[in-house]
Amino acid sequence: MSRRGPVAKPGGSIRERCVSEQASLEILEKSGRIAAARLAGDLDIVTSESVKRELAGLVDSGHDSLVLDLSGVGFVDSSGLGALVALHRHAESQGGQFSVRAVPPQVQRLFAITRLDDLLAVES
Repeated sequence: MSRRGPVAKPGGSIRERCVSEQASLEILEKSGRIAAARLAGDLDIVTSESVKRELAGLVDSGHDSLVLDLSGVGFVDSSGLGALVALHRHAESQGGQFSVRAVPPQVQRLFAITRLDDLLAVES
């Protein structure tokens, strides 16, 4: 698994962490109690643990409202679904909220089949 540290982006606050060859996670915003991130690539057995660890760290550092943009995600397997459920539970246990946005149609169908859309807050 390949990992990259913070990468300076023009204009400032966006940082990217490559969690594997199959996925990258960008932290888009960390202000006050809100954090937003964008995931690109696959959320699967190879990437889910790293993604979960990175995002749970944001919750642990006081960002109790966490939003994950899934617009760049092409594939999610059962371990990826498990990571999303774990993030939801972790945020709730800290008095916070976890939501996803910009969910691609194929991932929306998976959420509907597994009824994950009943558990997660899904933003448009």
